Amino acid sequence: MDFAQLKNSLKSKIEPAYLLYGTDYFLINKAVSLIQAAMPDVEVTKFNDDTPSETIITALATTSFFTNSRLVVATLNDKPVLTPINQYLKNPVAGNVLILINYNERPNANIKVATPVNCNPMSAEILVPLIAKQIAPHQITRDAADFLVEATGGYYTLIDNELTKFLAYYDDLPVWEIKHLEPYLTKTLDYQIYELGAAILAHQVSVATKILSWLTSGNTNEYLIFGGVVSQIRRAYYATASSADINVLGKILGCSPYAIKYSRRDYGANPTAVKNCYARILDLEYQIKSGQTTVAAALDALIYR
Repeated sequence: MDFAQLKNSLKSKIEPAYLLYGTDYFLINKAVSLIQAAMPDVEVTKFNDDTPSETIITALATTSFFTNSRLVVATLNDKPVLTPINQYLKNPVAGNVLILINYNERPNANIKVATPVNCNPMSAEILVPLIAKQIAPHQITRDAADFLVEATGGYYTLIDNELTKFLAYYDDLPVWEIKHLEPYLTKTLDYQIYELGAAILAHQVSVATKILSWLTSGNTNEYLIFGGVVSQIRRAYYATASSADINVLGKILGCSPYAIKYSRRDYGANPTAVKNCYARILDLEYQIKSGQTTVAAALDALIYR
């Protein structure tokens, strides 16, 4: 299940074990808080990633003298020993709950009866209603909410930080639009590079120059910038040149399916320009690797072509 489904499921039932996995730390912490809140009279015990499984089991098997139940939260290491935990969960202590945390995009743990909860960045379809609820009674246009999701990479940690900031800026504004968010929004590096690639593809010299100046002024490594643009243009090329399923294409390119969706949305009407730019960037990449040009010169060549 995902984070939103967990929130709804806790209203009717609490499972004996949960496996929270993903890269959005805020969601994982929020999920722990939700489970704890669903157990009003509970004693909480937390363990780090070097705690032996036997210690975790001992805590779970112990009945609290002061509360009705016990919540054990344990972070997993890269190679967890899970046999004792799986054995315990065949006959868990009634009322006690185990939360295992795995800070990976996909769970590397095989907990046979634990309920997995996906705490990776959420899709816009899930995030937009959450954003609207968080800022109520203020309202936000769908375009502005989508823009916020894209610019933060879908990380609810970053979204929450931005919304807190906007609530202070726009306390008296009933409806938020893109024009209100854009001047104060702190965009992720990936999104800034996405904007740089989009400006290069559209041959918007002044916009691309401004974004590049902003990135370099922040001491962002020029190789990282160029590599990001290469990935961005490659994604745009394959998204517009192929009709393959976005999930399949996303796995091939090592990116989110939503990145393919956005690329098709933004560049689908002009595949020829994308193809020509991709050919140009591959040539410049070869020139950099063979010592014929510098990264700075290659970026200038892309922008001022």
